[in-house]
Amino acid sequence: MPDRYYEFDPEGDVTFVFEDVPKSLPYRLGEINASFLSGIYDRKQSYPTSMSSEVAINRTPTTNLVQAVKSALSPSLHIRTSSKHLMLASPHFKRTFQKGFQEGNELQSTGYVKITTHDWKPLPFLLLMAILHGQSQLVPRKLPLRRLTEMAILVDYYECYEAVAMFADLWTEGIEERQQKLSMGNAIKWLCIAWVFRQNRAFKDITRHLQLESKERVTPNGLPIPTNLIDTLQKSREMSIGKVIDSLHELLERLRHGPQQCGFGCDIMRLGALAKGMDELEILSPKPEAPFSGYSFMSLMAGCYEIDKSYTYDSCRLMSDVLEMVGNEFPLLDAGFSLESFSSLRTKA
Repeated sequence: MPDRYYEFDPEGDVTFVFEDVPKSLPYRLGEINASFLSGIYDRKQSYPTSMSSEVAINRTPTTNLVQAVKSALSPSLHIRTSSKHLMLASPHFKRTFQKGFQEGNELQSTGYVKITTHDWKPLPFLLLMAILHGQSQLVPRKLPLRRLTEMAILVDYYECYEAVAMFADLWTEGIEERQQKLSMGNAIKWLCIAWVFRQNRAFKDITRHLQLESKERVTPNGLPIPTNLIDTLQKSREMSIGKVIDSLHELLERLRHGPQQCGFGCDIMRLGALAKGMDELEILSPKPEAPFSGYSFMSLMAGCYEIDKSYTYDSCRLMSDVLEMVGNEFPLLDAGFSLESFSSLRTKA
């Protein structure tokens, strides 16, 4: 299978090599357009995942045979670029091509360097190279979440925030509407995107969602999100959920063991209603502990109001103190976080 050779600069001195790229990849850079790089058609492309799925070979082939068959099945991609463009846009590349680094030493001694790349998918990397070399006609104005996440990872790794900023603003336009229906996995992706591309409104919305709605431990899932930010989100989530559960259990203990809260009959009715409601919320016994998997602040808040609403004995409120605490806690979480609050975590430009 013939290899692919793309030139962003015909006189470029840095070539990136991707091995085993999809056979559907066009032969020339001129055949690629913005829609192709957007990621909309990724699933239609062929990414061989194992030799056995493509060709029948001996169970114990020699290494050379495996490599030969592999090369025949899948082409490699060679991307010729300009070190000047790369270093101008990316502090990472500026460091890499300095004397003292292997790539920099080779570039300065021979005037050319070839870098085999294993960490990235070829299409997101091509899109980044198009931006860094001013090929704006290849840059899509909209990206699906998957490709947007891939670009955020690349931009953060190569530290080329300013070079991509204009396109990032286009890609994240309407980001608030796109966040309306969030799974936990998608929420973390949006957090990464908002953090890397410095979208404050989206950052507030997604940190609000994670504090209020998350039913699982907040984890970065390998995405470039500062550990301190993740820890702050998780701590806030755990503390707010813990406050609700503790308040309900404290009220339960007061009703069980005194002192008497209201009349004897009223307290008995309140105790029964509270125990039943807590059992339905699955927080009666055993008492849940951090990290409170399966619980969110919003689900517990809704449960508290439902329990209180269902209590109709006499004119007493079942849990006025608990509802007051919940009411005070909610706006603090609902405000979300601002990017400015975490500016000290940005170790990269």
